[in-house]
Amino acid sequence: MRKKLGKSLIGVLLIIVMISMTACSKSNDNDVKDEEEVKEKKVIKLFHRFPDEPFNTFIEETVAQYEADHPDIDIVVSSAQNQPYKEKIKVVVGSNECPDVFFSWSGEFSERFLREGLIMNLTEAFNNDTEWKSSLLESQVNEYRSGDVLYGIPFRLDAKMMFYNIDIFNENNLEVPKTWEEFIEVCEALKAKDITPIAYGNQDQWPSSHYIGSINQMLVDNDTRLKDLDPATGEFVDPNYVKSLEYYQQLIPYFNDSVNGLPHDMARNNFAQGRAAMFFAELVEIPYLGEENADLNYGMFGFPLIEGEGDPTLLTGSPEGFVISSKTKYPEESIEFLKYFTGPEVGTKEVQQVGWFNAGVGIVEGLDDQKLLEAYDVIKNAKTMSGWFDASLYSTIANEYLTAVSALTNGDMTPEEVMEKIQKVAKEVKETSQSEVKE
Repeated sequence: MRKKLGKSLIGVLLIIVMISMTACSKSNDNDVKDEEEVKEKKVIKLFHRFPDEPFNTFIEETVAQYEADHPDIDIVVSSAQNQPYKEKIKVVVGSNECPDVFFSWSGEFSERFLREGLIMNLTEAFNNDTEWKSSLLESQVNEYRSGDVLYGIPFRLDAKMMFYNIDIFNENNLEVPKTWEEFIEVCEALKAKDITPIAYGNQDQWPSSHYIGSINQMLVDNDTRLKDLDPATGEFVDPNYVKSLEYYQQLIPYFNDSVNGLPHDMARNNFAQGRAAMFFAELVEIPYLGEENADLNYGMFGFPLIEGEGDPTLLTGSPEGFVISSKTKYPEESIEFLKYFTGPEVGTKEVQQVGWFNAGVGIVEGLDDQKLLEAYDVIKNAKTMSGWFDASLYSTIANEYLTAVSALTNGDMTPEEVMEKIQKVAKEVKETSQSEVKE
């Protein structure tokens, strides 16, 4: 009995071992397959500056759809608020931690990366793809060109307009101003009625650059202005820069109190709630206004005309978009994703879901929001965009400008003192740029 029992036990044990080995073998096979599937995934890192809702969710859903249609692609998304984003991208763009596709403003903000060979030249890929090229508004794509080089694609179009409360204007028998003189008259009439003429929050300092940039465009000769935006040639000695700051000074009595202590979004909310008659706003802020006061009755008009040596047809603003790192492991895949992410298919959903529009052709078909349609026409019909002033300046010059204009707003500096500081920094930047060229 013992022998038979021993054989039976041995037999059972052998069967168990064989089953176990088979199971392990299958498990190992599955593990190998899973590892191979993971290895086959091409990871593309996307970094953007729109963490707020509903914009972040829109981006996440757009990415998820692309991944579903491209099972070999894994897109890892990260984001940061505006100011932290600016600081972080400047640090990581030259490192091995640089995202493959990332948000970047057009103009000098991106072009310094281009000069250093840190972002991809998209010109050949774009020009060779006629379908891609014809699907986007040429005027907006051109904002991401430096000479003949295309380095980015717009994700959302934007410009600056003066928003005004129609009810306040009607109640006080005011006409929409077209010239600077008419604008000041409207401000004066509102102030006489104890109504704050202009809501303005400059805590983050960039809002002031939109005023200064808009005035510079009208007063400073265009060739001179463009020359000064180039860090290798900029001097800012034209007397019209001082004159521009003097025009800006004329507006200070018509702003709300504590301008430099108020965030831009709080100023917007003051306008939305009827606590100010006007607000110099970006078109991408239209959805925010609807959220803050759905009953707000408002209109828009262009920045008041100032007669000068500049170009009054320029529209303050610029598209905001994405570029591709020159260090990406997957250049072709990154281009394909960018083509989709900034194309008409996504653009049509973008305007319907979040109230932004990209450069895609035909994206507003079927849209019934009159404010968005008006905003789209403003950009589409613009002869030329001027770019955001702060993003167009070399970083150290931009920082000096923002700080000095903040002091000017507080009454702590004169226009002449502001420009003396700008000229000093511009000279340093110019000398550095010239020495780099010689090397």
